[in-house]
Amino acid sequence: MDIPLQLSGSFGELRTNHFHAGLDIKTQQKEGQVIRSVADGYVSRIKISPVGYGYALYITHPNGYTSVYGHLRKYAPAIDAYAKAKQYEQQSFSVDLFLQPQELPVSKGQLVAYSGNSGSSGGPHLHFEIRETLSEKVVNPLLFGFKVKDKIPPLVNSIWIVPMNDSAWVNASQIPVAYETKGSSGAVGLNNPKPALVHGDIAFAVHTTDMLDGNTNRCGIYSIELFVDSVQVYGQRMDRLDFTTNRAMNAHTIYERFKKNKSSIHGSYRLPGNPLDIYENLVNDGVLSFRDDKIHNCEYVLMDIMGNKSSVKFKVQSTAKHGVAPKSKSDILAHWNWEEDNTYIGSEVKISMGAFTLYEDLDITIKKTAKREGAASPNYLVASTYEPVHNAYFIELKADHLKPNVRDKAVIVRYDPDKDKLISEGGEYNEGWVCAETMYLGNFMLMVDTVRPYIGSIDFGLNLKGKSQFTFKVSDGLSGIDQIIPKIDDKWVLMEYDAKSSRITYYFDIAYLEHGRHTFELTVIDGRKNARTFKGTFDW
Repeated sequence: MDIPLQLSGSFGELRTNHFHAGLDIKTQQKEGQVIRSVADGYVSRIKISPVGYGYALYITHPNGYTSVYGHLRKYAPAIDAYAKAKQYEQQSFSVDLFLQPQELPVSKGQLVAYSGNSGSSGGPHLHFEIRETLSEKVVNPLLFGFKVKDKIPPLVNSIWIVPMNDSAWVNASQIPVAYETKGSSGAVGLNNPKPALVHGDIAFAVHTTDMLDGNTNRCGIYSIELFVDSVQVYGQRMDRLDFTTNRAMNAHTIYERFKKNKSSIHGSYRLPGNPLDIYENLVNDGVLSFRDDKIHNCEYVLMDIMGNKSSVKFKVQSTAKHGVAPKSKSDILAHWNWEEDNTYIGSEVKISMGAFTLYEDLDITIKKTAKREGAASPNYLVASTYEPVHNAYFIELKADHLKPNVRDKAVIVRYDPDKDKLISEGGEYNEGWVCAETMYLGNFMLMVDTVRPYIGSIDFGLNLKGKSQFTFKVSDGLSGIDQIIPKIDDKWVLMEYDAKSSRITYYFDIAYLEHGRHTFELTVIDGRKNARTFKGTFDW
């Protein structure tokens, strides 16, 4: 860009269900900054979506890398014309276009787009990635010589001690225990220096972030090393990430803590089903056996990509005494192996889960509680909200009690207690059951959606002469918007849909619409085929 390089987010940060795959570059809190290609190449992909990266541009370079630019406001004129023609051809706002090298070549420094806030962006910025073209693995862009001012060592908020099974404990607790830190300038200690008392198979985790000079944003860490009694037992380095395994961030962090408050806690261990390849120098996957009566000296060494380091030294007191009674297992319905296909068939709930969906073996429980207001079935808590899964699996809920006229309107809904939110997982009715695919464990129930989507005019009216656009607000309360069909004079037209603001906007373009009186029609259809249509007339 034609402005100084300042970051609001770095490569490898912990984000919801993934590690951040690029850099978030500040655009001075506004849209419309000029975006230039980092090198010679050609536009190889144009992807436009109301979520995700929004308006995204991919440029493939002859050196084996592809640069990616996300959350754009719009493309440079030639690219914009190409994309818009394809949107009209496919009659869809959302498109995913793959181009040949001769179609849209670009030179280093050439204007290719303007920065924006499209897709799932939380504010104006540029999301920038570098990918290996053939493997599509993302590479840390700061390895390519982009310079940022950073003389601040990583920050450490706390050290976590994690029991890894039912016979392990920390200070008589079988859940992870945190020790807050004190100190700065690279030398960090614990607020409570008294060694934790530990027994059994124990691992560690560290809550850490990084700061840049003159910047209030907390970024991700580059490397972590853990030493126990002067032996390195764990290491991680954020050089590359693989999209096919990136969801395993949920197995890398302490999932419950991240889900509740987005804590940037890096687990210094690898669960059996965790496929990430960011680890190095692991001893027993970072799990330590503490069954002797001895004090053990531990040290974390954390480094950002500019080479600034922080060190945290602490001790743990190991004991040979068991000391804690095992947990009760009276409610367990099945014990599932993470490496195997797993199935549960009950009278009201069925589950089918493929191998490698779990990150570790799991005892399956299903707790049935009373109906929530508006639900069409009881609530079923499957295992726990705080057990992550890597792949989608199938869940079925008994639905033969539903009246025939609403069976095709039924959806399986997941309740997220941390967000206090109901989320539709969709689903189809078949022979007395509703079956849906989900990527979460937790609370599930049936609900029936017979309510049509909402359409509200923001600034539409009869006289739109001299206007550049008009906007509608569209939303749906349960099953979600499935289709948006805008038409002018009975012909499909392009409207830009921004899902986070629930707004859809038509921009007047003389290449696609002549001045005069026109009819406008907007139809919105939700996931259960409930539809609403707005009709109007305007002069332009």
